[in-house]
Amino acid sequence: MKQICRIIIAICLPLLFCAPANAQHSGPFVGAFIGGNSLLNAKGSDDQGDFRLSFKPGFQGSAVLGWDFEPGNPLGEGRAELEYTRRSNPLDQVKFVEGSFTGGGTVVSDSLMLNFFGVFHDGGRWAPYIGGGVGATRIEASSLKVDGQTMSSDSAIVFAYQLGAGFDVALTDYLNLDLGYRFFGSTSPKLSEVGGRSFKMDYFSHNVILGLRVGF
Repeated sequence: MKQICRIIIAICLPLLFCAPANAQHSGPFVGAFIGGNSLLNAKGSDDQGDFRLSFKPGFQGSAVLGWDFEPGNPLGEGRAELEYTRRSNPLDQVKFVEGSFTGGGTVVSDSLMLNFFGVFHDGGRWAPYIGGGVGATRIEASSLKVDGQTMSSDSAIVFAYQLGAGFDVALTDYLNLDLGYRFFGSTSPKLSEVGGRSFKMDYFSHNVILGLRVGF
């Protein structure tokens, strides 16, 4: 995760200080993002008791389709967008009462979110923003293993939400660089275990993203 953050900062700093100020875009846009995410330790539970899952940091990719509001409109300055994101995190360890065991497999989230961000323009080359979104995510336990033994291969669709902040850098009148942070969470998915039991787990993650939005 630290390496991902360093790469994003190295790319953004030259653009931040060299990009000229441009006219504020209004109208439709499309965008693409890459980034890294840290999935928080998750509490799991089944009919045998509670356990804890820890994950390695992973990569993510997003695509957005949205609309930049015109300056002075009644809704305020900002944008609305529909966002698809795929996140993937390898399972590192699973901790039971008996002790910790090596994990395997991945947890994958495919989310579709409706976001609203307020953008604060001051006439300069960059503009901070803050907002959030709601939607749904499909969380998949892809061949999760505990100490080499298969634990689960199942998926569930649950309600999801996110909060975000960051800044836009106007590269041209129609091209914006977006560097941001997202906190993403969902209700607990219910997944089937091998052997017929089922378990629930938390899903909360910190995300750092870098993207380009193109207006048209």
